[in-house]
Amino acid sequence: MSFKRGGAKKRRDALEPDLLAALHRLGVQTWQLHDTGLPDLLCFFRGRFYALEVKGVDGHLTAAQQPAPWPVVRSLADACAVLGVDEVC
Repeated sequence: MSFKRGGAKKRRDALEPDLLAALHRLGVQTWQLHDTGLPDLLCFFRGRFYALEVKGVDGHLTAAQQPAPWPVVRSLADACAVLGVDEVC
């Protein structure tokens, strides 16, 4: 498993850079993960950890990702809902 704050060495979803920037503005600490079946992001916010799988609107889950217990976010609004944030930046 790779655990990199600065970015993993694999193709990332196009949504991810903007999503990361917005989450950081909210005060969310993030780490990008990279390995088969792992979520894309590990987030720490308000004393809790959250795992998020980032997919574009047309993105599909791989076979390894389908049984995953973490939410799939397709927008900043989705991520904010998971984190319990009312406003979207």
